[in-house]
Amino acid sequence: MIRRLKSVLLNRSTPPAGGAGAPTVARAGFGGRFAVILSGELIQSLFHFVLNIVLVRTLTQHDYGLFAIVFTSGAVGLAYIRALVAVPATLFLARSLGRPAERGYDVVFGSGALVVALGMALLAVALLVPAMGPGALAAGAFVALYAFRSYLRIVLLARKSARIAGMSDAVYAGVGLLFTLVSMHGGDTAVLDHAFMSLAFAHACGIAVSYIALRRPLRFTLRRSLWRRYIAIWRTLLWSLTGITSITVQGQGLTLAFAAIVGPAAYAPIAATLVLFAPLRIPTNALTNMALAEVTELLASGQARLASRIVVRSTVVIALGCLVYGAAMWIALPFIEEILFKGRFNHEPMNWIGLGVWAVMAISVLYAIPRAYLEASAAFRSIAWGAIVAALIGFAIMIPILLTLPSHVALLGLIASEFAIFVGSAQAFRRFARRADGRTLTAAALVAQAQAPRESDPVLPARPDGLTPVRA
Repeated sequence: MIRRLKSVLLNRSTPPAGGAGAPTVARAGFGGRFAVILSGELIQSLFHFVLNIVLVRTLTQHDYGLFAIVFTSGAVGLAYIRALVAVPATLFLARSLGRPAERGYDVVFGSGALVVALGMALLAVALLVPAMGPGALAAGAFVALYAFRSYLRIVLLARKSARIAGMSDAVYAGVGLLFTLVSMHGGDTAVLDHAFMSLAFAHACGIAVSYIALRRPLRFTLRRSLWRRYIAIWRTLLWSLTGITSITVQGQGLTLAFAAIVGPAAYAPIAATLVLFAPLRIPTNALTNMALAEVTELLASGQARLASRIVVRSTVVIALGCLVYGAAMWIALPFIEEILFKGRFNHEPMNWIGLGVWAVMAISVLYAIPRAYLEASAAFRSIAWGAIVAALIGFAIMIPILLTLPSHVALLGLIASEFAIFVGSAQAFRRFARRADGRTLTAAALVAQAQAPRESDPVLPARPDGLTPVRA
């Protein structure tokens, strides 16, 4: 029985916990891959920043608020394609890299991502036609291509192809910036439509460059085998979908409800301030995407302690960055508002809006890495329940304030909601990290027990060169 257990454990390549022989392959190259993906995040975030500044100075307050709402809706699309396709793809690819199954999973999840992205496009067009008219087609294309390129980037990181992901980011930002600057002419409606067309075309170029660099075509199928594979993992997908729906309601849903209640004009100064604090998400997004792939691989190989260490250290670094950035923005926000926004929001309490937005952004990025660990652990139930509770807290605080007090005070509801999910994510991370570490220690002990010499075994003489004798 012990020998059979030994064989099973060794075939799974479970390393001794904390031993000198623990593999460090996953750790090697992490810094280099992070630098590449961070540079890509910086480039495309800089493009988004320039685009928002141009639009806030060009469009009316109402039209810029509409652009911000559509962009937030695109972020909702990213969350769903991540839950339905990207995270499951990462979990399966981490266990099948270099094997024939990798190509099968590529076809399955790539086809699923394309179907989900097209569904998002149709839904976006249907909802935006009353407000935008024909321009809703460009907005729908932007939402779909934005979501599919996000899926592709996460899969590239799972495949250790960070350079291709970084190149896709650079192409997207460069093409988008060029076409945005060329097409920014005409009335407000034309400028808004051109902005979405430029974004959609830039995402399409980034996707095309990725597949060219991979030297693999986009494989798409709707055969029965595709649906059989999805049916086989329907429980995982269901809890993942429940979790991301709860997170979306808690995060973007609260924000969209805020914007819908106060209207685009009142939401505009908050949306503009969100742009100023968006750089907090640049390193966090890069680190989260890297951590998801790395932690998934480490947990699959039994290196639970190293995975937990990555989560803790990354969160500490993010917290320090939030404090430094928040202090700098508290000083610079009045000057930025006067110069970049041309004093459009002088009648608004921008310092208090800035403080509230900073609190929302800072808390939300603090739980990003622990939540990635929970996703890698397939702890979708914990994610779902935590987000549901946080959403209820947020709505219970925000709605009464919006109906009775100035709109910026309702940011307290968003802050309370983000803090609740931060606490829940931290507690769930500790619980799952202890369980994973306990399983690793148990497996290592069983391996050591199976490898230990028995009393009945003959004692072999030591070799003169000092090496351990090998049993026959």
